Amino acid sequence: MAFLRHNTTGLCRIICCLLVVISVNHSGCSEHSLEYTELKQINEKVTEAELKRYLKVIKLMPADKIPSFPTVYAPAPAWSHIRSLPIEDLVNSEQNNISQLWDVQRISDQFGIRNRLLKKALLRREMSKEQFISFTLAIGLAASRHQLRPDQNLEEIITKGNKAIHQLQLDKRPFSSLSLEERHRTLHEAMWIARVNRAEHLIQVPPENINLVKNHWDQLKEVLPPQFLKNPLDELTDTLEERGIPFTLKGEDADQLLEWTSTNAIIGTDAPDPKTAPVKIQ
Repeated sequence: MAFLRHNTTGLCRIICCLLVVISVNHSGCSEHSLEYTELKQINEKVTEAELKRYLKVIKLMPADKIPSFPTVYAPAPAWSHIRSLPIEDLVNSEQNNISQLWDVQRISDQFGIRNRLLKKALLRREMSKEQFISFTLAIGLAASRHQLRPDQNLEEIITKGNKAIHQLQLDKRPFSSLSLEERHRTLHEAMWIARVNRAEHLIQVPPENINLVKNHWDQLKEVLPPQFLKNPLDELTDTLEERGIPFTLKGEDADQLLEWTSTNAIIGTDAPDPKTAPVKIQ
Protein backbone atom coordinates (compact mmCIF):
# COMPACT_ATOMS: atom_id res chain seq x y z
CA MET A 1 0.00 0.00 0.00
CA ALA A 2 2.88 2.37 0.86
CA PHE A 3 4.45 1.65 -2.53
CA LEU A 4 1.13 2.40 -4.24
CA ARG A 5 0.73 5.69 -2.39
CA HIS A 6 4.28 6.68 -3.34
CA ASN A 7 3.67 5.94 -7.03
CA THR A 8 0.35 7.81 -6.96
CA THR A 9 2.03 10.85 -5.44
CA GLY A 10 4.74 10.78 -8.10
CA LEU A 11 2.18 10.43 -10.87
CA CYS A 12 0.25 13.42 -9.50
CA ARG A 13 3.42 15.48 -9.52
CA ILE A 14 4.10 14.56 -13.14
CA ILE A 15 0.54 15.49 -14.15
CA CYS A 16 0.81 18.80 -12.31
CA CYS A 17 4.08 19.59 -14.10
CA LEU A 18 2.50 18.82 -17.47
CA LEU A 19 -0.46 21.07 -16.69
CA VAL A 20 1.91 23.90 -15.76
CA VAL A 21 3.82 23.50 -19.03
CA ILE A 22 0.60 23.46 -21.03
CA SER A 23 -0.65 26.51 -19.16
CA VAL A 24 2.59 28.42 -19.82
CA ASN A 25 2.56 27.53 -23.52
CA HIS A 26 -1.07 28.52 -23.83
CA SER A 27 -0.49 31.85 -22.13
CA GLY A 28 2.46 32.45 -24.47
CA CYS A 29 0.27 31.91 -27.52
CA SER A 30 -2.44 34.17 -26.17
CA GLU A 31 0.00 37.08 -26.18
CA HIS A 32 -0.26 37.08 -29.98
CA SER A 33 -4.01 36.52 -30.15
CA LEU A 34 -6.14 39.42 -31.36
CA GLU A 35 -8.56 41.08 -29.01
CA TYR A 36 -10.57 42.53 -31.89
CA THR A 37 -11.36 40.14 -34.74
CA GLU A 38 -14.58 41.58 -36.21
CA LEU A 39 -14.47 42.19 -39.96
CA LYS A 40 -15.35 45.53 -41.52
CA GLN A 41 -18.43 45.32 -43.73
CA ILE A 42 -18.61 47.29 -46.97
CA ASN A 43 -21.65 49.22 -45.71
CA GLU A 44 -19.92 50.27 -42.48
CA LYS A 45 -18.10 53.53 -41.89
CA VAL A 46 -14.30 53.36 -41.94
CA THR A 47 -12.82 55.77 -39.40
CA GLU A 48 -9.68 57.87 -39.77
CA ALA A 49 -7.98 55.72 -37.12
CA GLU A 50 -8.86 52.51 -38.99
CA LEU A 51 -7.56 53.92 -42.26
CA LYS A 52 -4.27 54.96 -40.63
CA ARG A 53 -3.90 51.49 -39.13
CA TYR A 54 -4.55 49.94 -42.54
CA LEU A 55 -1.99 52.18 -44.22
CA LYS A 56 0.59 51.38 -41.53
CA VAL A 57 0.38 47.70 -42.44
CA ILE A 58 1.08 48.55 -46.07
CA LYS A 59 3.98 50.86 -45.16
CA LEU A 60 5.72 47.96 -43.43
CA MET A 61 6.00 46.22 -46.81
CA PRO A 62 8.08 47.33 -49.81
CA ALA A 63 5.90 48.57 -52.65
CA ASP A 64 7.01 45.77 -54.96
CA LYS A 65 6.37 43.12 -52.30
CA ILE A 66 2.68 43.78 -51.68
CA PRO A 67 0.85 40.61 -52.83
CA SER A 68 -1.68 41.02 -55.62
CA PHE A 69 -5.29 41.19 -54.50
CA PRO A 70 -7.69 38.64 -56.07
CA THR A 71 -10.23 40.00 -58.54
CA VAL A 72 -13.69 40.75 -57.15
CA TYR A 73 -15.14 42.50 -60.21
CA ALA A 74 -16.36 39.70 -62.44
CA PRO A 75 -16.16 40.15 -66.23
CA ALA A 76 -19.16 39.86 -68.49
CA PRO A 77 -20.29 36.26 -69.14
CA ALA A 78 -18.59 34.57 -72.08
CA TRP A 79 -20.38 31.26 -72.47
CA SER A 80 -19.02 28.89 -75.06
CA HIS A 81 -21.27 28.08 -78.01
CA ILE A 82 -21.11 24.38 -77.05
CA ARG A 83 -22.69 24.93 -73.61
CA SER A 84 -25.79 22.75 -73.65
CA LEU A 85 -27.31 23.95 -70.37
CA PRO A 86 -30.52 26.00 -70.55
CA ILE A 87 -29.98 29.75 -70.43
CA GLU A 88 -31.76 29.97 -67.07
CA ASP A 89 -29.24 27.53 -65.53
CA LEU A 90 -26.29 29.41 -67.00
CA VAL A 91 -27.60 32.65 -65.50
CA ASN A 92 -28.10 31.13 -62.04
CA SER A 93 -24.65 29.53 -62.14
CA GLU A 94 -23.08 32.82 -63.22
CA GLN A 95 -24.72 34.70 -60.36
CA ASN A 96 -23.56 32.11 -57.84
CA ASN A 97 -19.97 32.19 -59.10
CA ILE A 98 -19.86 35.98 -59.06
CA SER A 99 -21.17 36.18 -55.49
CA GLN A 100 -18.36 33.90 -54.32
CA LEU A 101 -15.75 36.34 -55.61
CA TRP A 102 -16.59 38.65 -52.70
CA ASP A 103 -16.24 35.99 -50.01
CA VAL A 104 -13.52 37.06 -47.55
CA GLN A 105 -12.46 33.47 -46.83
CA ARG A 106 -12.16 32.73 -50.56
CA ILE A 107 -9.98 35.83 -50.98
CA SER A 108 -7.92 34.89 -47.92
CA ASP A 109 -7.17 31.48 -49.41
CA GLN A 110 -5.62 33.18 -52.45
CA PHE A 111 -4.15 36.36 -51.00
CA GLY A 112 -0.63 36.51 -49.59
CA ILE A 113 -0.12 32.77 -49.25
CA ARG A 114 3.29 32.10 -47.64
CA ASN A 115 4.09 35.84 -47.79
CA ARG A 116 6.27 36.37 -44.72
CA LEU A 117 6.40 40.16 -45.08
CA LEU A 118 2.62 40.38 -45.02
CA LYS A 119 2.36 38.07 -42.01
CA LYS A 120 5.00 40.07 -40.13
CA ALA A 121 3.35 43.42 -40.97
CA LEU A 122 -0.07 42.17 -39.85
CA LEU A 123 1.38 40.77 -36.63
CA ARG A 124 3.10 44.06 -35.77
CA ARG A 125 -0.13 46.00 -36.30
CA GLU A 126 -2.25 43.32 -34.57
CA MET A 127 -4.49 42.76 -37.56
CA SER A 128 -5.65 39.46 -39.04
CA LYS A 129 -5.40 38.81 -42.75
CA GLU A 130 -9.19 38.63 -42.97
CA GLN A 131 -9.47 42.06 -41.33
CA PHE A 132 -6.95 43.49 -43.79
CA ILE A 133 -8.98 42.04 -46.66
CA SER A 134 -12.23 43.47 -45.31
CA PHE A 135 -10.63 46.94 -45.05
CA THR A 136 -9.32 46.60 -48.60
CA LEU A 137 -12.83 45.81 -49.85
CA ALA A 138 -14.50 48.63 -47.89
CA ILE A 139 -11.92 51.26 -48.88
CA GLY A 140 -11.52 49.91 -52.40
CA LEU A 141 -15.25 50.03 -53.12
CA ALA A 142 -15.34 53.61 -51.83
CA ALA A 143 -12.51 54.43 -54.25
CA SER A 144 -14.47 52.81 -57.09
CA ARG A 145 -17.61 54.70 -56.14
CA HIS A 146 -15.58 57.92 -56.10
CA GLN A 147 -14.80 57.43 -59.80
CA LEU A 148 -18.34 56.90 -61.08
CA ARG A 149 -19.75 59.50 -63.46
CA PRO A 150 -22.76 61.58 -62.36
CA ASP A 151 -24.90 59.96 -65.06
CA GLN A 152 -24.26 56.43 -63.73
CA ASN A 153 -27.28 55.99 -61.47
CA LEU A 154 -26.80 52.79 -59.47
CA GLU A 155 -30.47 52.38 -58.55
CA GLU A 156 -31.51 52.63 -62.20
CA ILE A 157 -28.81 50.16 -63.24
CA ILE A 158 -29.97 47.64 -60.63
CA THR A 159 -33.66 48.02 -61.50
CA LYS A 160 -33.15 47.80 -65.25
CA GLY A 161 -30.59 45.03 -64.93
CA ASN A 162 -32.77 42.83 -62.73
CA LYS A 163 -35.55 43.02 -65.32
CA ALA A 164 -33.20 41.86 -68.06
CA ILE A 165 -31.83 39.07 -65.85
CA HIS A 166 -35.34 37.93 -64.96
CA GLN A 167 -36.18 37.56 -68.65
CA LEU A 168 -33.06 35.44 -69.16
CA GLN A 169 -34.08 33.23 -66.23
CA LEU A 170 -37.34 32.46 -68.02
CA ASP A 171 -35.48 31.17 -71.09
CA LYS A 172 -35.27 27.38 -70.99
CA ARG A 173 -33.60 26.93 -74.39
CA PRO A 174 -30.19 25.21 -74.43
CA PHE A 175 -27.57 27.85 -75.20
CA SER A 176 -25.95 25.61 -77.82
CA SER A 177 -29.24 25.47 -79.76
CA LEU A 178 -29.25 29.21 -80.45
CA SER A 179 -28.27 30.76 -83.73
CA LEU A 180 -25.18 32.96 -83.90
CA GLU A 181 -27.32 36.11 -83.73
CA GLU A 182 -29.35 34.77 -80.79
CA ARG A 183 -26.20 33.84 -78.87
CA HIS A 184 -24.81 37.31 -79.42
CA ARG A 185 -28.06 38.90 -78.22
CA THR A 186 -28.21 36.61 -75.18
CA LEU A 187 -24.62 37.36 -74.12
CA HIS A 188 -25.31 41.03 -74.65
CA GLU A 189 -28.19 40.83 -72.18
CA ALA A 190 -26.21 38.58 -69.82
CA MET A 191 -23.75 41.44 -69.35
CA TRP A 192 -26.32 42.83 -66.90
CA ILE A 193 -25.36 40.05 -64.44
CA ALA A 194 -21.91 41.58 -63.94
CA ARG A 195 -23.26 45.14 -64.05
CA VAL A 196 -25.87 44.50 -61.37
CA ASN A 197 -23.43 42.65 -59.13
CA ARG A 198 -21.01 45.58 -59.20
CA ALA A 199 -23.77 48.13 -58.72
CA GLU A 200 -25.26 46.22 -55.77
CA HIS A 201 -21.90 46.37 -53.97
CA LEU A 202 -21.14 49.96 -54.91
CA ILE A 203 -24.51 51.24 -53.72
CA GLN A 204 -23.78 49.99 -50.20
CA VAL A 205 -20.80 52.32 -49.75
CA PRO A 206 -21.61 54.94 -47.10
CA PRO A 207 -20.93 58.59 -48.06
CA GLU A 208 -18.47 58.90 -45.15
CA ASN A 209 -16.20 56.35 -46.82
CA ILE A 210 -16.31 58.21 -50.14
CA ASN A 211 -15.30 61.44 -48.38
CA LEU A 212 -12.55 59.58 -46.54
CA VAL A 213 -11.17 58.34 -49.85
CA LYS A 214 -11.32 61.83 -51.36
CA ASN A 215 -9.38 63.29 -48.43
CA HIS A 216 -6.65 60.64 -48.66
CA TRP A 217 -6.68 60.01 -52.40
CA ASP A 218 -3.01 60.85 -52.96
CA GLN A 219 -2.02 58.11 -50.52
CA LEU A 220 -4.62 55.54 -51.50
CA LYS A 221 -4.05 55.68 -55.24
CA GLU A 222 -0.49 54.50 -54.62
CA VAL A 223 -1.40 51.44 -52.55
CA LEU A 224 -4.90 50.23 -53.48
CA PRO A 225 -5.22 47.29 -55.91
CA PRO A 226 -5.51 48.51 -59.55
CA GLN A 227 -9.06 47.15 -59.92
CA PHE A 228 -10.27 49.85 -57.49
CA LEU A 229 -8.49 52.72 -59.26
CA LYS A 230 -10.79 52.93 -62.29
CA ASN A 231 -14.47 53.30 -63.02
CA PRO A 232 -15.82 49.77 -62.44
CA LEU A 233 -18.76 50.19 -64.81
CA ASP A 234 -16.95 51.62 -67.82
CA GLU A 235 -15.65 48.28 -69.08
CA LEU A 236 -19.22 46.98 -69.11
CA THR A 237 -20.63 50.03 -70.88
CA ASP A 238 -23.07 49.65 -73.74
CA THR A 239 -22.84 52.95 -75.60
CA LEU A 240 -26.17 52.60 -77.39
CA GLU A 241 -27.84 51.45 -74.16
CA GLU A 242 -26.57 54.40 -72.13
CA ARG A 243 -26.60 57.20 -74.70
CA GLY A 244 -29.07 55.97 -77.30
CA ILE A 245 -28.98 56.42 -81.07
CA PRO A 246 -27.64 59.87 -82.07
CA PHE A 247 -31.02 60.94 -83.46
CA THR A 248 -34.25 59.44 -84.77
CA LEU A 249 -36.93 60.93 -87.01
CA LYS A 250 -40.38 59.42 -87.36
CA GLY A 251 -42.24 59.15 -90.65
CA GLU A 252 -41.62 57.84 -94.14
CA ASP A 253 -40.29 61.18 -95.42
CA ALA A 254 -38.18 61.81 -92.33
CA ASP A 255 -34.98 62.30 -94.36
CA GLN A 256 -36.60 65.28 -96.09
CA LEU A 257 -36.87 67.03 -92.73
CA LEU A 258 -33.10 67.21 -92.39
CA GLU A 259 -31.92 70.73 -93.20
CA TRP A 260 -28.47 71.59 -94.47
CA THR A 261 -26.97 75.00 -95.08
CA SER A 262 -23.46 75.93 -96.08
CA THR A 263 -23.20 78.33 -93.13
CA ASN A 264 -23.76 75.52 -90.61
CA ALA A 265 -21.67 72.92 -92.41
CA ILE A 266 -18.24 71.89 -91.22
CA ILE A 267 -16.10 72.15 -94.33
CA GLY A 268 -12.75 70.40 -94.39
CA THR A 269 -9.61 72.14 -95.55
CA ASP A 270 -7.42 69.12 -96.27
CA ALA A 271 -5.94 68.86 -99.73
CA PRO A 272 -7.51 66.19 -101.93
CA ASP A 273 -5.79 62.85 -102.22
CA PRO A 274 -3.41 62.59 -105.18
CA LYS A 275 -4.78 60.82 -108.20
CA THR A 276 -3.76 57.21 -108.42
CA ALA A 277 -2.75 55.61 -111.67
CA PRO A 278 -5.49 53.46 -113.18
CA VAL A 279 -5.12 49.75 -112.69
CA LYS A 280 -4.49 47.88 -115.90
CA ILE A 281 -6.45 44.68 -116.31
CA GLN A 282 -4.58 42.09 -118.25
